[in-house]
Amino acid sequence: MAKVKIVTFERARLLAPLAQAEGPIASRAYLDAERDPLHLLHHTLSPGAAITIAGQPADKMVYVLAGTVSLGGAALVEGSSAVVEFNAGARFVAGDDGAILLAFHQAARPASARPGGHVHILPRAAVPRTHDLGTQNEMGGGIHADAACPNCTVWLHENDFHSRTGTVVPPHSHSEDEIIFVTAGRIRLGSRLYGPGTALAVAADTIYGFATTGAGLSFINFRAASPTVTTAHGKSDEAIMWISRLGRPPWALAGTANASPAHHHQGARP
Repeated sequence: MAKVKIVTFERARLLAPLAQAEGPIASRAYLDAERDPLHLLHHTLSPGAAITIAGQPADKMVYVLAGTVSLGGAALVEGSSAVVEFNAGARFVAGDDGAILLAFHQAARPASARPGGHVHILPRAAVPRTHDLGTQNEMGGGIHADAACPNCTVWLHENDFHSRTGTVVPPHSHSEDEIIFVTAGRIRLGSRLYGPGTALAVAADTIYGFATTGAGLSFINFRAASPTVTTAHGKSDEAIMWISRLGRPPWALAGTANASPAHHHQGARP
């Protein structure tokens, strides 16, 4: 994979109808080539349509980009998420207004991966969030998956940049391959601006930076494992930063009524 690969919605490949789809569903592949370490599929479900997502070949992170889906008796609205672990499966059914799902996963199952076998949900209202991540009130965010699950390794967080004058994020790198998906606003890379529906695949240890405009920027960020970040000031553990500010995401097993402390993953991070 190129060190930075940019795919817009228009360039994402429209797939033939998937065997696991029930009803009208349009699926697009943003990233699914053999050389891509992380894959991303985009599913647009018509009202009442359903898709079964299996945790193969590795744990899958599913994000509700728009609309509402039901899963295991729970309604997941826009901004909710689910983890379908290796050797597990989940059937997502679109609500009356349809839904759009993003499904992320690592291209190959790593030798050190955990056993899987479960499906977890995180309704939007339960996502730990803050308006200020200690950046002079320029950036907030939320944590969906922190790679601390005893049975799965995935990571997903969201960032919201809300400075009215724009924000410049200086050059930095992460220890894990990542996919950034723009959900609102625009991201500036060099002299180009990219809006909602754009995916950026960034290879591990690639040094990059970006900027926002006064209109703001929101994106979600997927990794297959817990990352570190290296800046001009040194290296730090991202999980420590996120968890110290927000705590761990309160995952619930699919089929339970609510996310509650009884379903937290309390195991130590790998």
